[in-house]
Amino acid sequence: MRRISASDAVFLDMETPNAPLVIGGVFLLDPTTAPGNFVRHRDILDYVDSRLHLMGNLRRKLVHHPLGLDEPRLIDDPDFDLEFHVRHIALPKPHDWRQLKILTARLISRPMDMHRPLWEMYIIEGLDELEGVPKGAFAMLFKMHHATFDGKAAGAALWAFMQDTPDCEPVPPQKRWVPERNPNALGWTVNSVQEGARQWLANLRAMPSLGKGMVASIKSDASKRPTDWREMLAPKTRFQNKITTHRVWDFVRFEMADVQELRAALGKPKMNDLLLTVVGGALRKYLAKHGELPEKSLLTICPINVRGSGDPAEGGNFVSGMRVPLGTDIAEPLARLDAIAESAKKGKAQSEALGGHFLGDMLALTPYPVRTRIMRGISGMAGRGNASLPGFANTTVTNAPNPPGGHYFAGAKVLCYAGFGPLFEGTGLFHTITGMDFEITISATSCREVLPDIAFYIECLRASFADLQIAAREKAATK
Repeated sequence: MRRISASDAVFLDMETPNAPLVIGGVFLLDPTTAPGNFVRHRDILDYVDSRLHLMGNLRRKLVHHPLGLDEPRLIDDPDFDLEFHVRHIALPKPHDWRQLKILTARLISRPMDMHRPLWEMYIIEGLDELEGVPKGAFAMLFKMHHATFDGKAAGAALWAFMQDTPDCEPVPPQKRWVPERNPNALGWTVNSVQEGARQWLANLRAMPSLGKGMVASIKSDASKRPTDWREMLAPKTRFQNKITTHRVWDFVRFEMADVQELRAALGKPKMNDLLLTVVGGALRKYLAKHGELPEKSLLTICPINVRGSGDPAEGGNFVSGMRVPLGTDIAEPLARLDAIAESAKKGKAQSEALGGHFLGDMLALTPYPVRTRIMRGISGMAGRGNASLPGFANTTVTNAPNPPGGHYFAGAKVLCYAGFGPLFEGTGLFHTITGMDFEITISATSCREVLPDIAFYIECLRASFADLQIAAREKAATK
């Protein structure tokens, strides 16, 4: 049994019917590399079952304190049913890319069953009409709840199901899985009081370092910090409008060779800065086309993994973040890249000055019953489109970790991988950057009412990348 952290609990409290907080990805897979050149659903069930022990949270469910006095606990699900979690469906006609993207959007819009382990896997067949995909290919969509998996842990869970070779050899567990019993209510209450006291003492001891971190963060760029607090807010855009349950999802693929060639031509900027520049250029194009481009630059949240060697690798949220202006107020792509690189450098320095666990430590200072009501109240006001709430950011851009290898699932070779992320009330656009050794994808998750023409936005991402290529060639020609 594991108590979820204050950071984990926030993702339960911030969830609303219109904003299920799920993360994950979609893989396109070629089964001709598997033994026998074919993969049956039974093969997939056996394969997944043989690797569940590699990520403990995959068999754990949430249980809540009867009186709501303490954070929920994660316990082994004694009724764990693999076939509930691994589902087999077919792509609707006409079996094309558009239908796959619509199906993905529908699947990620559905809230999860909170009484079971918080993940689902969909095996999707019927992809023979997808352009550029070999006959017999299938897709695997893996969906997890953010309360039990941050980006790093979600990546680890995804790649726990991948292998370096197509041989499908099982990975035997060190010991047989025996589920835990549900916690006793009285014992849980006593335990929560004891743990709460220990947590408070630890937080009080940490207060001086938290204060020093805040002072260091404030001083790190005090000379250029706006004196008017309103200047620090994100400009109002359509992405702060009320979201609904109707998701849209799409992605663009860039060949790794083209990305690396562009980086080399630009003097090897950081990959993250380059891709943020692509996103900034796309948002500029999109909003300008609709006559909605604000004078002030849009702001993005960039999550930062702060999972340390002493933190559990199998789940939970160990994440900080930084706000970065996306340079949507800058027309020239290379000038935008320079501005983003400088802002990202400062943002990371401020985050490091605060300390990796600052956010979680601050949340833990507030008792759970009080904190959960505050967070639900904030989320509820944002969900009602409360214009008085300050705009913290316009979008989120997260960079999913590249796999260390592992390009085969149940013997089938990975052809493409694109991620998806959660929408929050007040932030209706989420970008996920994923990479393989042969390509990089940028996906967009949004709401139909916020981004009704997502295909056009994907074209804006593609055009923004092309603008950088043109600017790089022009720069080289002037040398």
